[in-house]
Amino acid sequence: MNDQDGRRSRGRSLLVFWGKVSVSALLIWFVLSRQSLTGIKAAMTHPRWEMLLAAFAVYGVSALAGSLQWAWILRAGGIPVSRSRILRVYFIGLFFNNFLPANIGGDAWKIVDLGGQEGRRLGVFCATLLDRLIGLGALALLAVLVLAAASGWGIPLPQVALVMVPVLLLLAVILMVLLSRRLGAWGVALLERLHLGTLAAPLQRVTGELALYRPRVRWLQLVFLFSVGVQFLRMATHILVALGLGSALTSQQAVQLLVLVPVLAVSLTLPVTINGIGLRESISANLLTWTGLAGPEVVALEVAAYLVQVLFSLSGGVMLLVRRR
Repeated sequence: MNDQDGRRSRGRSLLVFWGKVSVSALLIWFVLSRQSLTGIKAAMTHPRWEMLLAAFAVYGVSALAGSLQWAWILRAGGIPVSRSRILRVYFIGLFFNNFLPANIGGDAWKIVDLGGQEGRRLGVFCATLLDRLIGLGALALLAVLVLAAASGWGIPLPQVALVMVPVLLLLAVILMVLLSRRLGAWGVALLERLHLGTLAAPLQRVTGELALYRPRVRWLQLVFLFSVGVQFLRMATHILVALGLGSALTSQQAVQLLVLVPVLAVSLTLPVTINGIGLRESISANLLTWTGLAGPEVVALEVAAYLVQVLFSLSGGVMLLVRRR
């Protein structure tokens, strides 16, 4: 890349960054124009610290379990890294996810850092991609299962909750294309026929690397089941935060949150804001009020749940500082 190309790339990056900042600012303004800031503050004035500490602890357990899941996938891919090193890289990744202007910043760190040191950047990329897809698939499956149960129990949910069904199917198709030799070859051939060779070549490399996991069907099923448990802990964090802010949740409201919070999480994968700031609050104010909670309450709930994640991720920042000394 020459100097002119470098300047153009930096210019585009800055344009995208400030575009996301603008969208976040506009969405925050939109939320505050419709929700009382006084009401949001009031929802946070009488915290139950024992429940908030429980939320912090449960999120911490989910993070530890998430690092274990990533470690299993790395080792199955032929990257035998020590548990302590994986934990350090994973937690630093959590820190970057919250403090870099993109929620994939932590994944980029893991690929560059661990992949560079091991000389297996493609291998770490594929392991991280598989980890992400399994996590999203587990989240979608959890939401669909609870949605089906809620329907049987007569618990009302908005029609938008049904979006988790096509999301689950889409993720299943992506995983099958990446892990199946036949479907992977079909995907590469399709891209080439569409004259998308620039995408076909990377897909071929990725499916080739993921071939290491193809014989391990039973193992993949167990990892997926484990991931469902991890995602349940992360959803439970939101319920504990709601209780920590003084909301007297009924069992019906807890079930509704187990469906609607995953819908919110999927929407936050849209790369249009800085770390979901603004988008999280605007969607929750319209979506989570289906539980019967007031708008200011659900905005306070999601802000507090996000702060729990941010506070825990500071442990990764400490690890980064210790490493650099």
